[in-house]
Amino acid sequence: MNLPQFSVRRPVTTIMIFSAIVLLGVISWNRLPQELFPPITYPQLTIVSTYENAAPEEIETQITRIIEESIGTVSNLRSITSISKEGISIVMAEFLWGTNMDFAALGVREKLDLIKERLPIDAEEPIVKKFNPFDLPIMTLSITGNMPPAKLRLITEKYIEDEIEKIEGVASAEVTGGIEREILVEIDQDKLRASGIPIMDVVNAIRNANINYPAGTIKEVFTEYLIRTIGEFKEVSEIENISIGGEEEEWRHRFPQYSRIEEPQLIPEEKMRPEVKLILLKEIATVSDTFKEVTSISRYNGMENISVSIQKQAVANTLNVANKIKSQLKQIEKEIPKGVDVEIIYDQSTFIKNSINGVRNAALEGGVLAFLVLLVFLRNFRSSIIVTLSIPISIMVTFAPIPAATVAALVPTTPPPRIMTLAGATPGTPPKIIPRPFIGCSRYLAPCWTDILPAISLMGVSRGRRPLGSWRVS
Repeated sequence: MNLPQFSVRRPVTTIMIFSAIVLLGVISWNRLPQELFPPITYPQLTIVSTYENAAPEEIETQITRIIEESIGTVSNLRSITSISKEGISIVMAEFLWGTNMDFAALGVREKLDLIKERLPIDAEEPIVKKFNPFDLPIMTLSITGNMPPAKLRLITEKYIEDEIEKIEGVASAEVTGGIEREILVEIDQDKLRASGIPIMDVVNAIRNANINYPAGTIKEVFTEYLIRTIGEFKEVSEIENISIGGEEEEWRHRFPQYSRIEEPQLIPEEKMRPEVKLILLKEIATVSDTFKEVTSISRYNGMENISVSIQKQAVANTLNVANKIKSQLKQIEKEIPKGVDVEIIYDQSTFIKNSINGVRNAALEGGVLAFLVLLVFLRNFRSSIIVTLSIPISIMVTFAPIPAATVAALVPTTPPPRIMTLAGATPGTPPKIIPRPFIGCSRYLAPCWTDILPAISLMGVSRGRRPLGSWRVS
């Protein structure tokens, strides 16, 4: 019994098989990640090194050239481009296409470990970053309100940024715009020179005073208490009263009544010991509560605002993450103070949904046109509807094996599962799944089309009206 005879004699079984295929295809379609751009691994690494308050010439000679010489022996390296600016060094290493960037990044890090001792002591460790031109935020929020910019940014960081970063699939949320609070310590150079205290001692004194230290534990019979000393600043006045050093005061200055005595043995010994006088920070510096220098400006519709750019994780689905963010924003709007407005000004999922809708509409239009063309040429409603229904069934066969491919991708020897990209999907240009699974076709069915829109020229139906079982597919 061949396949056509089996299908004719057992119609219920055939219908159940095709129903299962359609059901698996629909489930796979819903689980398929849908992105705006394909996952491209660009063969470029960027090494960023910071050295605060250093001139570009020092950055080039002490950091950039050393890094260039060290990574020049990495395999598959094509070219090196560097930029030396005030306080920062950027070295871009471009590799050949097809290079495994994970191993390339590992090789670059190994070379950098060998030259860390040659870099300046105050310079930060080099950071290796992968370059992805399509690594764009999936959503951008605009926060406005009738309040000072500093308070608005504080509310954004406290209520919005922290809550969004807790959402599953969100990698980070970057806040730009507004102004940030800053405690400024302005040191008087003349007073500092007169006290004889180095400037680094002042910096270390402030840093060490603003720390909470663990102080051990107290054990009882059934209880153990953890003790810690609270040293973090809560008010600006606490910073002014920090002790940054001391100076010894001679006994003649402390006891003028003994200053005319020429024989020190007549003076009590405890009075001749020098006394250390503490020098407070407020004696040589002025502490003020101010704001940081503005490095980023954000405006929306001509008004200053706070922008929040949201990045998703690499394996997360854009549509699912966007829906979760929108649901969380409804809860956040209930908790933030009144007068603060949160608006979505960019949503990548909107473009994806529009592309999917365009593809769906084009598929429906193509299916209707295919049915009409078949009806005109075949002049048989039943045959035309069967051939037309075979088109979406063929598409579902394409999507059905995807869950199995996802499970097989756990094995290192198999390629990872693909995703649907809609960057070029416009009405009339259907998206494609790469790679395409093989689709088996019987003689009496329509050809196996992997595209959504039908192409009548691919059918290869011979001339004349023949029974459905006598068709041939080229």
